[in-house]
Amino acid sequence: MREYTTLTREAVDVVEGAAQYMSETTPMEHWSDKMLDLLLNGPTINGIKKDEVRALLRQTYAALKRYEVIGPMASPFMNDPTAIVALAFRELYPRLEYYAQYVPSLEGEEGKPACGLTIFPDDGSTPIVCISAEVPISAGPELLAHELAHVAAGEAVEHGPEWKAAEEAIFQKYNEILDAKISDEPAEVTVTPHEVGDGGILAMPLKANIPDSQRDDWKLVTCPICGAECWENDLARQAMAAEPELRAACTTCALKAGVTAGGKH
Repeated sequence: MREYTTLTREAVDVVEGAAQYMSETTPMEHWSDKMLDLLLNGPTINGIKKDEVRALLRQTYAALKRYEVIGPMASPFMNDPTAIVALAFRELYPRLEYYAQYVPSLEGEEGKPACGLTIFPDDGSTPIVCISAEVPISAGPELLAHELAHVAAGEAVEHGPEWKAAEEAIFQKYNEILDAKISDEPAEVTVTPHEVGDGGILAMPLKANIPDSQRDDWKLVTCPICGAECWENDLARQAMAAEPELRAACTTCALKAGVTAGGKH
């Protein structure tokens, strides 16, 4: 069940082109502070045209709906890539619902550590997307997109062509949204799915940050780059065994390298 109430309605959208029935109006961002204050808090709205008020409501509703679908907490970060993935999915599949949560010590069906998985309840209710709380934060957007592609394609297709097409569509929409947000910036930031053979560096938690082992499979090792003590878990060992070109290093060295990589379900 959804644990929060939205002001917008799932079945009601702002229809493109509906504004053609109104006269030309001024976007809300161009309204003066005094005009907005008068509309929201003043004793009367006499003198403000009905079309202007309706246009303001349409613009506010559309912006609020984009915000609310991310969740009750949305994101405190102005450049949260995981939130942008959620927005990309919503724009592509506006009628598909899911719940997403971080899960400590996430395990798959065989009891082995997993980076992400999607649960399709037997009663056909809303799918549940689970992301491991132990993966590097930089892997979050990729993992969420990967699992949301399962939501879009359905349980039966697993990693078939339909799932692959959905994943690629999500990443393409993600980059479109991101490009629009940073169009005035000189550097382009994109997210692409990690594929076997891409290599990269897998970040391991530093002992200085996490003094004690969190699970039985955590093993204390040293960073091959700086020699700092860090934790290697079974998930990291599986990822490196599956991809020989993938290396492991402490979080600090991985971030300095700028190529931190994470596994995916």
